[in-house]
Amino acid sequence: MMRFVCPQCKGGLAESGNAYGCATCARVFPVICGIPDFRLFADPYIGLEADRAKGQALEAATRGMSFANAVRHYYAITPDDPADLAERWTARALAEVAIAREMLAYSRGDGPLLDVGCSTGAALIAAGGGMGVDIAFRWLVLGQLRLREAGVAARLVCANAEHLPFADSMGARVISFDTLEHLRDAAQSLREMRRVGSSLLLTSNNRWAPLPEPHVHLWGVGWLPRRWQAPFVARRRPDLHPYGIQLRSAEEGRELARASGWVNARTEAAPLFAPQMGASARRVLALYRGLRLAPGMSLIAPRWMIRG
Repeated sequence: MMRFVCPQCKGGLAESGNAYGCATCARVFPVICGIPDFRLFADPYIGLEADRAKGQALEAATRGMSFANAVRHYYAITPDDPADLAERWTARALAEVAIAREMLAYSRGDGPLLDVGCSTGAALIAAGGGMGVDIAFRWLVLGQLRLREAGVAARLVCANAEHLPFADSMGARVISFDTLEHLRDAAQSLREMRRVGSSLLLTSNNRWAPLPEPHVHLWGVGWLPRRWQAPFVARRRPDLHPYGIQLRSAEEGRELARASGWVNARTEAAPLFAPQMGASARRVLALYRGLRLAPGMSLIAPRWMIRG
């Protein structure tokens, strides 16, 4: 079991009632809906208190729902997310367990599993347990429902990837799927993963892939200078919240990981899986799998991965 510490000062925590308290820096971290909230700052889309309130409302509203219907309910009450993109994101969420099950074959080590950026816990279900961390409290509430539905016992924790609430050298087998591009400080997050982890499996969407940007489904976003990307997305999709994603190349990812302490990190084109796609798409992916390890493929692959 991974031991909690204060994410700010790394001092010891004492659990009392529905909170954890730090004797060193006097911070108090609440436990809401059974989920410890160790965040030092909110995610870019919603404030701390609004996120907690939305999570509590979701827990009440989705009792008795299937996970799939709970995700659809979430987007129905979140008008900031356009319907066409919400449909894509829902399909992705429902496919995540199958995708994670395939990706976990590339993870190594035998320490406790720690999923940084776990969202609704799909990888924990695929692994049969572990610890999941995410900044979005509301999604962790849906993750609890998903874990119960799957009959998997795992722990979900709300925290910043830049300030993980775990003791040093826990020997964790760290995984992080498609999270790096969303982080406020990717280098600090990778240093934190190294502080607690003994191995790393990380995937990220590739800036230079000759495909639509996977989050907002617009062509050419990654190829623009970074200072132009948010204005471009705002002009093309004024119905969407401000664009704050930072896609990186495989080269950038490798150098970032090595500078953060993962000195043996190596990058390659990531495997792709399409559990809900038709036969023609599966044939294209079969061709990609045959070419995935060819020299230079990580430069243009839709996703790259780091193993360290």
